[in-house]
Amino acid sequence: MSETCSNKNSGTNTNESSEPVVSIHPVMAYMKLMRIGNVFTAFTNILMGFLVVQSDVGSSGINIDNVGLLAALLTSTFCLYSAGMVLNDVFDVHRDTTERQNRPIPMGQVSLATAKKLGWGLLVLGVVSSLPAGLNGILMAAAVAVCVVLYDWILKQTAIAPLAMGACRAFNILLGMSLAKSESPIILGYEQHHLMIAGSIGLFVAGITWFARTEAKVSNRWLLIFGVLIMTTGLFGLATFPQYVPNPSQLRMHPDTAAMLVGLLGMLTLYRCVQAIANPVPAKVQAGVIGCLQSLIILDASVVLIMSDRILAISTLALLFPMLIIGKKIRAT
Repeated sequence: MSETCSNKNSGTNTNESSEPVVSIHPVMAYMKLMRIGNVFTAFTNILMGFLVVQSDVGSSGINIDNVGLLAALLTSTFCLYSAGMVLNDVFDVHRDTTERQNRPIPMGQVSLATAKKLGWGLLVLGVVSSLPAGLNGILMAAAVAVCVVLYDWILKQTAIAPLAMGACRAFNILLGMSLAKSESPIILGYEQHHLMIAGSIGLFVAGITWFARTEAKVSNRWLLIFGVLIMTTGLFGLATFPQYVPNPSQLRMHPDTAAMLVGLLGMLTLYRCVQAIANPVPAKVQAGVIGCLQSLIILDASVVLIMSDRILAISTLALLFPMLIIGKKIRAT
């Protein structure tokens, strides 16, 4: 789930490495190490997935009976996402020492030994925190953990790295949906619309990762176009999922209206990406990447609006604001 770390693949210095080295509070150093602002996109994945499954059983709210389970799932995704960010810097410590010297580990704000303990500890805690969600929760949390380690350790420099990132995001959404218990499931209790939502957003994230592969230098237009096409495919899948909900009466809007909503959000999201294709300099590409990352919360809120309660959709969307505020202090990429 560390798609925001893809700029290390370019082998060139990023804008971050040119910032002045300053002393910061230890808590800020750990927040910077974990890129804490981005974790809100993982939170909304869980919240959206959880509410979709609640809608399936005729409930549209969070109550005393399920709030504890939701808290456990949010804890799990926080630990897993943060572990991915920390271990990303652990595995890249030698490269960061020369290319991104103001990351917390090269600066000495967090020791390598401490970062290793923190990263692996968070990874284990993330899986353990999923225990209240039963077998599906454990399996999905473990799948996220495996994808995180494979990406950070082996796959980051390979052509299939974006697929690993997309898989992390899809499994995270399925973690939020881990209470799904369909009478006619496709796999592990998940129905077609569950898999379409998770797979579509996972594909969208894979597209972001391809788009961001060389964001630290002038990017190849064809790679940017490919990334946008993958994101568009993911958005198309998300726009059409309402057609596969077994009980259409649980939808809060007509499938055609839902498709238009996702399509409009998609056009607004990809606008900056198209600008970057026209002028593929780092500033424009990075702006497109950050916009796409922020749009994950908006897309999650749109699914909640389609499937659940309007107030809960607004509450989901509200998580965008702490991400924006923290992003002014701590870089998202």
